Amino acid sequence: MPSALKLQAADILISPSSPTGDSEKLDLSYLDTASQILNIISKFKLAEDAYLAGTKDAAKFLANIHAGVVAKKSILMCLPAFPFKSPNNASKVLGRLPDKAEEFALAHLNGLCAAIGDIYLPGARLMIVSDGLVYNDLLGVPDRDVWAYGEALRALRIRKDFRHIEFCRLKDIVDVDVPDELDEIRYVANATNFRHALLQQFSKPGYNASLRISEDEDTCSTYRGYIKFLETDLQNVYPIGEGRTKSKYKRGVEYIAKQMLTRGDAFARAVRQTFPDRLRLSIHPSTGENKLSINLLPTDTSFTTPWHCSIAFRLDGTAITGHRSQFDANDDFELVHERGRPSFFRQKSSLLSWADEKGGITCEPVYPTGLLIRPAKGRNSLSVRDIDMTKVRALSQFNSPVVLRDFARTRNGDLFAAKVRELSVSGPRRFEGPDIHGIGADSHGFNTNITSGSEVSVSMPPRFQFFRALAESPKDTGPTLFSSSTLIFNHLPAHLTSSTRFNTIRGLSLVVNNPGIGRPCLRFRQSRPQSEPPPEAPNVTLNNETCDEDADGASITSACESLLYDRRVAYYHVWEKGDLLVSDNTLASIHQKGNDSATFNGELWIAQID
Repeated sequence: MPSALKLQAADILISPSSPTGDSEKLDLSYLDTASQILNIISKFKLAEDAYLAGTKDAAKFLANIHAGVVAKKSILMCLPAFPFKSPNNASKVLGRLPDKAEEFALAHLNGLCAAIGDIYLPGARLMIVSDGLVYNDLLGVPDRDVWAYGEALRALRIRKDFRHIEFCRLKDIVDVDVPDELDEIRYVANATNFRHALLQQFSKPGYNASLRISEDEDTCSTYRGYIKFLETDLQNVYPIGEGRTKSKYKRGVEYIAKQMLTRGDAFARAVRQTFPDRLRLSIHPSTGENKLSINLLPTDTSFTTPWHCSIAFRLDGTAITGHRSQFDANDDFELVHERGRPSFFRQKSSLLSWADEKGGITCEPVYPTGLLIRPAKGRNSLSVRDIDMTKVRALSQFNSPVVLRDFARTRNGDLFAAKVRELSVSGPRRFEGPDIHGIGADSHGFNTNITSGSEVSVSMPPRFQFFRALAESPKDTGPTLFSSSTLIFNHLPAHLTSSTRFNTIRGLSLVVNNPGIGRPCLRFRQSRPQSEPPPEAPNVTLNNETCDEDADGASITSACESLLYDRRVAYYHVWEKGDLLVSDNTLASIHQKGNDSATFNGELWIAQID
């Protein structure tokens, strides 16, 4: 039966003013796909925003998406964001250029688009419309800094292959006679012209910011957000002291916030005119009437925009965000530099360093889970022999997978076998060679199935799996997914988490303690490739009582299976030649995207270890 939301959307689509205007032609399968897409976007919403389901506003967004689905076109979205770094790099941010916070934000947004592509072949694209030049002069940020920030973001997009993300500048949405290709000098020389053109072409005559704050909930919410970040952004630009009291500073902040509202109204009008058919996303809390508010960072704090905060990572890989001063003052964290610049904070641990006498290693957090470890002095500066497998084993119990890349001598089978023995306590359970060509998910719903011509099943999963890739896997087919138990717990619906603690599925415990660190982990594997249709509702035992598909057991199964592929939870790994990878099989679920194991024509070695 169609949901109330779908029925409301259908009413909009068959109304006389709708382009469709004919209920006979309304294909509910398109509406169902559009509903799935809106549901994906809602998963990335700001925590404080209410879900739109069942509201007239949601039906309006659903109708917008439906139009794209009917036309079999990419779902196009736009997001005004990523202006420049806060001018307060003493206590808020790490510098004037993008760092790990921006990288994770772009990865998060790219994951949103990829998630839509997982269920809708034409996929989705997100246009980030930089509003830097709209506001920077109000905050004392030089035009050159806005240019440098935008250029670094574009370089980051290319370096990290965020293929679903696009960028545009203020010059692309106002009518100014400038060259199509701008360099730094031409950009800075025309920055004032861009701002003037925006206000001349798109300002609303008689716009009264104070009146809008009192009458419009979205404007009031945005104003409060401006006040909140301006109070700390400007504290070093306009320090309180002789000649400037706290109350005078407060009034100045309020004045600038209202100026930002006036310019923001013109900018929003320019964006609507330039991208009339794109789904409008926003970083600000809203009523949901005209835009969908989303969270840019995978954090449970209120700091959700990377240009206003710093990012830190716990040993288990979970991210937290806050002011730089918060982490500077915390002895449990240390500052990490990347590419010669401060980039992020991380929880201190001796596990994150070894081979210091040979230059050491870098440990890079991977979105949304895992670690990428490389020799600090570059490719092949360390060999497999230098890898500290005791530390790798310990790290993988907190944060899996641990990817080891750019180490020399990875093709040496004897060295790999030696590292397997170092990783193992009691010796490898199973050790298979070059005929392994993929990863499935069909061994009792728990143990990863290694496709090798013949399969030896075991009743209990191995503690660890150690991979070695001797060739690259195809870039666009068959990635191997590692789904973090920690993140699955974080995203399970609240009404289910209370009942999973004592659940069993297929006779085995659904939640167990990781024997290495004692933390609870979700032991769940999907028993079919994602490309196959879902089976009939499985038998799930809850406290020794069998549940039918309407009970909690089936709900838990459905939620868990969905999260196994959720881009906020699963790391999609594409094998590079020479990759070594260790995963704690209790902490992370390993499964294959689709049914593409046959496309891996290279050699993938694996050792299963207890």
